Amino acid sequence: MQTSEDCLYLNVFTPRLSNHASLPVMVWIHGGGNVEGSQEWPPLGPTLAAHGVVVVTINYRLGVLGFLAHPELSAEAPDRVSGNYGLLDQMAAIRWVKHNIRGFGGDPHRVTIFGASSGSLDVCDLMASPLARGLFDRAIMQSGVCVDGFSPTLAEAEASGAAFAASILHDKNGPSIAKLRSMPADELVRIAAKADGVDWNPIVDKLVLPAQPLLVFQKGQQARVPVIVGSNLDEVSIFASSLVGGTSHRPRTVAEYRNWLKREFGKNADAVFQAYPAAEDDRVPAAFRAMDTDYEFGFGANLLAREVASSGQHAYLYIFTMKGRGPFASLGAFHSLESMYLSKHYWTDWVSDAHDEPLSNAIIEYWTSFAANGVPSSARLPAWSPYREDKPEAQELGMHIGAVPVPRMKAMRVFMQRLQAETVSRAAN
Repeated sequence: MQTSEDCLYLNVFTPRLSNHASLPVMVWIHGGGNVEGSQEWPPLGPTLAAHGVVVVTINYRLGVLGFLAHPELSAEAPDRVSGNYGLLDQMAAIRWVKHNIRGFGGDPHRVTIFGASSGSLDVCDLMASPLARGLFDRAIMQSGVCVDGFSPTLAEAEASGAAFAASILHDKNGPSIAKLRSMPADELVRIAAKADGVDWNPIVDKLVLPAQPLLVFQKGQQARVPVIVGSNLDEVSIFASSLVGGTSHRPRTVAEYRNWLKREFGKNADAVFQAYPAAEDDRVPAAFRAMDTDYEFGFGANLLAREVASSGQHAYLYIFTMKGRGPFASLGAFHSLESMYLSKHYWTDWVSDAHDEPLSNAIIEYWTSFAANGVPSSARLPAWSPYREDKPEAQELGMHIGAVPVPRMKAMRVFMQRLQAETVSRAAN
């Protein structure tokens, strides 16, 4: 994938180039861990525009160029903060849409922002940011939210950024930013991509994100817009797969599994093991996949749906269950697979079958009807009801399409208990 510091462009796909059309608008925020990716990853525009919406795909600064916080950068800024440049780029692009999309046939009062993975996380952060208020009317989050953990603070990110600068400049004293600016952008990006201990993601800077997003949602202070949010049944399988160069570690024995849980969860490790048990070594892979998928994705999606519903807005929760085939059969319903169905753009070695087209059409129709009306509905599809805490269900999107109980709901409670304990601990400190 070619990259460039000169990246702040957007594409517009419209089925009707007329300022009288007033079509719903969908603004795509791509994923890639906020360190890689492209607005055409995947190419959604032509497919969705054919279903009567104006599609805008945007680029934003990534990695060190998009999210570096540093004391010197904060000192020279009018608001005395740094970082979150990528998030500000996204806001600038959506603001451009609000001001200009009518000339492309779009309705500036029906703007849906949607994203996958880190793009979904960014959508969640945009909902939590007061600077983004009024820029969008609905939101879709595919496998990524901001309510299942704590984001770094400005002080933490500045310290991390200063350590990063010192490590590549081999200079712990004296000004750093001028030296970093003197480096070729490509070289800086290449070095930063290999840096350990730096989280190139949005931070709580007291300006773009004045408070922890999870607390914003808990208090019902996020953007009051309807949402679609969900995850895939086997998200994390792809991260350890050699098919895509995955390198994530996976425990193979009960002892390794327990040690992993102890490192990650500390005193809560036994509770997590009881929720996702593996009595024998050969059961560890399945137990770990379910646990880590829920920990990283499923729990957060369910929690966000609950928080949005409790604030008086409709939240439509989904669980994507279509399994990979051919070389991907062992990965189940892995991370990003739903985006292939949304774009109708499959990997070249994907093995298709008769279920692909109906599922693809269903997802597209749900998403575009939501953009049009705020409700994912169609006379041709099973009804999709808003999330209810007293009856937690998700819309299954797979070989079966329709309401199902939230998978592994009981087990996921262990993550809620841990999050509540951490919230209390932080408040006390």
